[in-house]
Amino acid sequence: MNLILEELSNQFSIELVYHSSNVKGVPISDMTNTEKVQLIVQNRTNCFQATDYRVGGANVMKWFGSLISAHLYTYFVHNRWLKAERVHFIENGKEAYFQILQPELASIDNQADDHDLILSHFFADLKPVFERVAESSGLSIQHIWGLVANAYYNRLEAWVALNERSVLEKHDSLKHLTPEVFNLKRNPFLLTFRYVESWKDPASQIKIKGTCCLSYLKGEGTYCYSCPKLTKEQRKNKGEQLRSCQ
Repeated sequence: MNLILEELSNQFSIELVYHSSNVKGVPISDMTNTEKVQLIVQNRTNCFQATDYRVGGANVMKWFGSLISAHLYTYFVHNRWLKAERVHFIENGKEAYFQILQPELASIDNQADDHDLILSHFFADLKPVFERVAESSGLSIQHIWGLVANAYYNRLEAWVALNERSVLEKHDSLKHLTPEVFNLKRNPFLLTFRYVESWKDPASQIKIKGTCCLSYLKGEGTYCYSCPKLTKEQRKNKGEQLRSCQ
């Protein structure tokens, strides 16, 4: 197996499949169907013992964030574009993943191809799916894309360490795509982050998430320490709680 493809399989909740007979789940091309997406969102909500469908929608976007990050990883770090015959979404209890049928890494000619165009076309293909997830869950489109940005920014620093010039150049293009690409008033990747004292080590800083993941709405869920919804006092209390559990 190609080493880059092997990395995708290990890091991004992706299963690479080379025979159509082994494909399962729902093709993402079918996830423009409202009824199918409603069922997925309901399933994802129920498996976390939640009653608010935003939980299911946020969980679906967690996995799409990983899929999008896989594409951006191959492009930003390795200058390859991940292509596939089909992509399927598969639920597995509280977990989920994507199957990619007949994966291929296409070379990108930076002199001939425009970063903005490549990224815009990629996101345009996903917009109808994300609109169905928003409608089915009650999440705003802004929140949907914010969850995608969370997944991306969680990985960006590691990518910069691998290929700084390429990653930062393409990251800049991503941040400056017009908001219309996402059907938003603001590009969801154009973020300024806040940092707070780590609950583990006061000498270090951790980044506050750009968007709340809604874990607190799960059956036995709580707020993340890095949740943007927490007040200073709530974050202090959360840190004390986490330290007491060590």
